[in-house]
Amino acid sequence: MSQKTIKSSGGITVRFVEALNGFKTKFGYWPEVLEAEAATIAVLATECLTPLGFFLLQSKVDVVAGVEGRILAKGRNGDIFDYGEEGWKTPDGHRQDARSWLGLDDD
Repeated sequence: MSQKTIKSSGGITVRFVEALNGFKTKFGYWPEVLEAEAATIAVLATECLTPLGFFLLQSKVDVVAGVEGRILAKGRNGDIFDYGEEGWKTPDGHRQDARSWLGLDDD
């Protein structure tokens, strides 16, 4: 039996997944860093993901505290996807699946 990795798939979880998917769609590779305000990361770690889910996220990207109200996915050479500015704006949707990449549960 597999262990659960997501406690709540909406809200903050879906925003982080969209930031990852958006970055991959925009730049063609997965980001190395996810940046958000510390309180948002704390909610993600305690209320949205299980300890295993948060571990899987951290095994793929560095999760770091950043500017209040922003979720940024960052990669090499200054590549940045700003969820607040660019999230959900891809015309054809994303052909990426960050949940599978991270090893998180499907809905």
